[in-house]
Parts: sequence; C-alpha cells; structure tokens
Amino acid sequence: MTEGTIRLRADAHRNREQIIAAAREVFLEKGVHAPLEEIARRAGVNIATLYRRFPDRPALVRQVALDNVALVGDELDRATAAHPDAWGALAQLLRRLVELRVGVFMPMLASSLEEDMRGEGGDLKAGRDRLIERMEQLIRTAQQDGLLRHGIGAIDLLSSIIKLSRPLPVIGAELNELLTDRQLELFLGGLRATALDASEPLRRQPLTPDELDRHLEAAE
Repeated sequence: MTEGTIRLRADAHRNREQIIAAAREVFLEKGVHAPLEEIARRAGVNIATLYRRFPDRPALVRQVALDNVALVGDELDRATAAHPDAWGALAQLLRRLVELRVGVFMPMLASSLEEDMRGEGGDLKAGRDRLIERMEQLIRTAQQDGLLRHGIGAIDLLSSIIKLSRPLPVIGAELNELLTDRQLELFLGGLRATALDASEPLRRQPLTPDELDRHLEAAE
C-alpha cells in the first residue's frame, strides 16, 4: 500500500467521523430531518462527500444511532472501572454523557429506524438492549446500596440526558454550559435516595441576576 493510498484512507476515515459528530450535534438541535447541507457544513466537507459516505438520510441516522450506543457503552465501561460503587459510576456516566451531548434515544425514534428496531436480530436493537440491561444492573445495585431512589429505570436516565443535552435557543454557549451543569447537579440530587448534608453545596453556585445579564449581553 502506497503512502498516498494510506493518506487517502485516513482522510476518508476522518471525514466520516467528522460527519457523524456533526450529525449528532445537528440532530440534537434540530431533529433528524435537519438539512444534510447543514451537517456537511459543520463537518467541514461538501455535500457530495457526505453522500459518498452515507447514500441517504436513513443510513446516516442509523450510523449515528449505532455510534451513540457504542459511545455510551464505552463511557459505561470507564465509569464502572473508575468507581467501585454503583452510584458513583452512574453519576460519572450521566455527567459524561451530558458533556458529550449524546442523545442516546433521539435517533432511534426516527421513522427511518422503525424496521431496525422491530427486527429481533438487528444489530441496532441488540446493541440498545444490551446497553439498557447493563444500566439496569447498575441501577439495581445502586438501589440495593440505598443510594438511588426506587422506581427509576434506564430509560428514565437516558431520556433525561436528551433533555439536558439540548441547548437553549438564543443564549450563548458559555451560559448554556453553566445552566446545563447546574440543572444536571439538581437532577443528580433528585435521584439520590439519601439526603445530603444541607450544608454541603452543589458543585456550582447558582447564577446571580447580574451574572445572567452579563452572559446574555455577551451572547448578543
């Protein structure tokens, strides 16, 4: 294999990854029917390159869904390796998925994936089901440890990640990040089965009106 061929293959792989990453962002913001031209623009490629990698919208949506499932599985591995307790692993996983803005179920709700999700042997459905079972096991352990409230399931957590990952319109990225981090800490606090010491503050202090105004003015 020549050096030029290796370079071309590396470029093709990079383009593909950039398209998937851009599609994840655009789908989160605008839904799975967002213009493919917008995805190509954010990925830094032309629309012809996008269509060479993914011949139609369903192919791209499906690949984003598959990549999301794999990404969540990788983050779950890292969280369980880093924390001996199930609650610590769950908290790390949720924080990381919000940081990555991974809308786990969002692409799976698209009509273009209905056939994949109905099929018993499809790799998308199988991957999703394995992921949910792993999360359910972690949830059950955290509940048995008395650290997670009962009546909570994996789909509750994953669907909440979608809501927390969606940026608010109009305001800037920095303020979005501040508000999202705050909402995530409140969400995690609501999941706990045991009350924390009232003197223990959240990781981030609440925004003051002046701070909010400064961020809004900077975003104009």
